[in-house]
Amino acid sequence: MVSVLHGSAVVAMVAQGQGEARAASAHPPERVAPAAESDDPLAALARDHARALDADALLVTWQPATGAPAALYAGGAALTRDRIDQLVAEQTARPARAPREWRAAAEGAQLLAVFAAGEGTVTIATLFERPSEAARARADAESARRQPLLEPFFAMWAQRARAQAQARGLVEAVNHADVGVLLVNARGQLMLANDVAEALMARQDGLRRSGTLLSGSRLPDTLRLQTAIDHVVGSGAMRGRAAAPVIALGRAERRPLLVAIVATEQPPASAEDCAAILYVFDPAQELRRLIEPVCKLYGLSPVETRLTCLLADALSLADAAAAMHVREQTARSYLKQIFLKTDTNRQAELLWLMLKSAVRVAPSCRTSFV
Repeated sequence: MVSVLHGSAVVAMVAQGQGEARAASAHPPERVAPAAESDDPLAALARDHARALDADALLVTWQPATGAPAALYAGGAALTRDRIDQLVAEQTARPARAPREWRAAAEGAQLLAVFAAGEGTVTIATLFERPSEAARARADAESARRQPLLEPFFAMWAQRARAQAQARGLVEAVNHADVGVLLVNARGQLMLANDVAEALMARQDGLRRSGTLLSGSRLPDTLRLQTAIDHVVGSGAMRGRAAAPVIALGRAERRPLLVAIVATEQPPASAEDCAAILYVFDPAQELRRLIEPVCKLYGLSPVETRLTCLLADALSLADAAAAMHVREQTARSYLKQIFLKTDTNRQAELLWLMLKSAVRVAPSCRTSFV
């Protein structure tokens, strides 16, 4: 029981609990593996609680400050999906009014134990199939004895759940960036790479992963990259004040990748902590996906949008006209209409406006002005 309540072990999340609750024929408490064998502290605690109270089934639900309860864990052969939904609906309609409360059930009785958990509450419903008065008294006494032990567990569970939800959100935010983002620890080893960085490394052209270390396609680039990372990681007192070095990593047929290496504001507490962030910029990335939504913002027609995108790809007006299979004079007429709609006067000003107005997100995320 003590190992389950240890703060570092509280890693259960709502999604994990719901996954377990979906099983329509969960094993009864006396047949499940011991708590120490479970990878999920919430499930381990629930099974241990069911055994201690000699319950026939057990359901753990989470009630947020607003909204209906959700099942976190269900154990017991009698807890089918329909039965779980019924119990959750009953708790929604009639929430417990005391820390412990007995209620009549369809076949027997249930003991509800309620715990504060962050901005919501967790309810443990232990179900008994025809309990004797002595069994009810033992279960009530054991539940009361465990109440002060379970309270800190659920407080830590809610805190960790909130922190992990924030961490998942941050990972999503990094993955939706249109630049490569990599984290390295105090050993200079790669800790995390977002989707754009993973795609760049998968090409094996310019930036590569060599085990847990980063390298370039050429030995001189690798040496410069590793030297710069080591310098930033070991900057010590200069952390936060030194200029971030930028390394150019050569590629076979494209312009070099540009890698900016930034030290974390706080020095790493251990060798495994994040010590530096690498931002990888690809000068050869396609601009069309950035420019097209902006063209819609300014009301450009499809043909005007195509011309603008071709100009953004560094084509001359003559070459853009050839690509569109129109005369240069026709393309010039389109350009005048574009200038009028965007309140610009020169191609350079037009492209400056397009790039300044572009919403930069990951290539996998399509944007559209509405």
